[in-house]
Amino acid sequence: MKPYSEYSAEELAMENLFIRWVRFPNDPPIRSFWENWMVKYPNKKETIDRARELVLITSEWKPETLSNQDVNSLWDRIRTSLEIIKEREPGDSPQDPLPEILKSNGLILGVISMALLGILCFILLIFIR
Repeated sequence: MKPYSEYSAEELAMENLFIRWVRFPNDPPIRSFWENWMVKYPNKKETIDRARELVLITSEWKPETLSNQDVNSLWDRIRTSLEIIKEREPGDSPQDPLPEILKSNGLILGVISMALLGILCFILLIFIR
């Protein structure tokens, strides 16, 4: 772990000890630590100020709450999607470009195609000479 003196404002704003100091500045041991640290590293004032600003911004952020109607609408869309997926047969997928026969007999078709390629190569070799 690198020392706090090498942290960027963003890294510092993610440190639990720093966050606790910004959010609860009256906690004596934490306050003492950071006040002593700032005396030792006065060149980090801008970093501290930016990190403090980041912590305060994220502390104030509250996720939007959905209304009951929005929640019910989302659940209805999820249920509908799940029903559509259940109704589909495994081979009915429109994104499935291979016919069922190619999937089930893939090994056989692979062997046949390799044999045909071999025969074509043999014929080409005969005619090239």
